[in-house]
Order: sequence, then C-alpha cells, then structure tokens
Amino acid sequence: MNTTAIIALVAFLFAVATAAPQPYQGRPEDPEPVVSVTTCGGHVDASSASIQFQLGGSIRADMRCVWIVRAPYTVQRFSLISSGLKETDGLYITAISSSGLRNSEKLSTLGQNVTVPSKSVMITLIVGHAPTVGFKMEFYSSGGSSVAPDVTSYTILTTAKGNMTYPRNGGNYGSNEIALFPIAPSVPGQPTLRFTRVDLETGTSCQFDSIRIYNWFDGDYRQVAIFCAYTIPVSVTFQDGAGVVLFSSDSSVTRTGFDFQYE
Repeated sequence: MNTTAIIALVAFLFAVATAAPQPYQGRPEDPEPVVSVTTCGGHVDASSASIQFQLGGSIRADMRCVWIVRAPYTVQRFSLISSGLKETDGLYITAISSSGLRNSEKLSTLGQNVTVPSKSVMITLIVGHAPTVGFKMEFYSSGGSSVAPDVTSYTILTTAKGNMTYPRNGGNYGSNEIALFPIAPSVPGQPTLRFTRVDLETGTSCQFDSIRIYNWFDGDYRQVAIFCAYTIPVSVTFQDGAGVVLFSSDSSVTRTGFDFQYE
C-alpha cells in the first residue's frame, strides 16, 4: 500500500471513530456553586452548593449541626474552602444508603477533597468543648444519574425534645423508602431516644423493612440497634449530643410505621 493510500485510510478511520457515538461520560461539575446555605444544618437539593456557617464568627461549644444533601448525580465532591475550626472540632461527610450509614470521613484541611459515590450524603458539624470559629465548604455533584434508592423523606430534629410519627399523615409507609431522622438539638445536650410504637414487616434478621439507630461517637455514627416487626427497643442516650434514626423498606408488604420521642 502506498503512502497516499495509508494516509487516506487513517483519515477515514479517524472520521468514523469521531463520528461514532461516544461512551456516556456523565455530567460535569458546575463551574461554581448554584446555591448558598448559611444556617446551622438544613437541606441541600441541588447539583452544587456553598455551605458556610458563622464564617469569621463564633460558634458555641458542643454545637451540633446536620445538613442533608440530595444530589441529582452519583458522585459528590466536598472541599473545605475556609475554616477557623480547631483540631477538637470536625466536619464529617457520611454517605447514606438503603443498607445504612457508611463510615464518616473528616474534612479538616483547606483544599482537601472528599469524594463520595452516593446521591444522598449527610454533613455533620461537631464542635468540641470550647467555642470555635466558623467555616466555608463547597460541594459539587457529577457523573451519571442513578435509579438506586435515594433518601425519600427526612426531618432534622433540632429542638431540645420532640416526637415523630411516621408516616406523618397516617396509613402505611411506601415501598422502597429511605427515611432519615437526624437528632441534633441546637442547645447542646444528651437526648434520650424512646420508641413507643413499631409496626414493620417481619423478617428473621430484619432483612425486609427495618429501623436502625446510630449514636455519634469518636468521629463516626455507630449503629447501636436494628429492629423490625413489633419490637420496641431499649432507650438510647446520645451522650455525644447527636444520633440518627434510619428507616428503610423493600419493594413489598407495607405497614403502619412507628412512633418515637426524645428528650
């Protein structure tokens, strides 16, 4: 084959390759955050956000704040932009799934990135026993969309005491639900959680529908109970001031849910 023919063949193959459909690379990150959040805790339903709390200002000792991120794409990147937090404080990133909370990762260094392959993520601020100074962080969502179960309902409980009935409007809960209830009173304390009613699908190991209780301890949410059917668990005291109730259901058999209170 002569040189001219080789060049023509290479050009043809290049044209075919570039004209052919390329593999889906997923959605890129936003160039800058599309929303801004400045409260102690809250929800972020967006593809990116700036989260800053008391930046340059004071935060009381033993403060607990929880933000829930529900992003449209499968990969989330969190970066610390500015911070006056001390070594005894912490910002923690926790992925959420139908099988429970995953291990928390601490975001502590300026410019540090924590990347999480989950559409639903919880951010927790833990302040030590002395006042501290605020921070600014950003998150960006990218990648493909997903049909994997996402957090379907959540309530962040910040009062000193309270109660919850789920479903809130009565009737039965739905299939394939993930309902999240972080308990982080804005006035530092050690709330005790008590369930007063449980009506879930029965399973020998609670493999169908379940409730999990997590207690914050030593830089992570530790699962302290999992139960189902009509089981009323023993009360749990959140000695470090924060905890989570996570309910999940499968694709069949729904019942009337549960009630709990804390104080």
